[in-house]
Amino acid sequence: MHMTFSAEIPGRRLLRALTLLLLIGSVASASTRATCVNKYVHRKSGPRVSFTLLTGMLNFEEARTLANAIAEGEKSGIEWIHPDGKVIARQFGDLKVVRPMPVACEGKGSGVVLQAVFATAVSPGERVRVRFDESLEVDFIAQKN
Repeated sequence: MHMTFSAEIPGRRLLRALTLLLLIGSVASASTRATCVNKYVHRKSGPRVSFTLLTGMLNFEEARTLANAIAEGEKSGIEWIHPDGKVIARQFGDLKVVRPMPVACEGKGSGVVLQAVFATAVSPGERVRVRFDESLEVDFIAQKN
């Protein structure tokens, strides 16, 4: 029976294992980084349009804070606006914060899915602009099936 022994120092083996783990971790984290996405889907129901908005411009906590402020009357509802700034429709009912999503924009850790209803008979086009407050307007692109 022939046995071979590695002359390798145990500390070097540990160092190589840690290096390998760090390399694998950095590749995995780079591939799972959030991408900036702002998309929407809609459904018409009579004189109302329901939007589901996926945005990386707000994180989950910011969206919940906004929805609570709107519900308590501290802020006005969100607005669907024309690119020139004219209001097409205002939010009707509650702004629903559905869940966080990995679609971060501008240094945010993650994004959010929201649901809002607008009282209008106007049909949305390929792009929709939504004003969340005085300092945040987001352009959304229609999600293709």
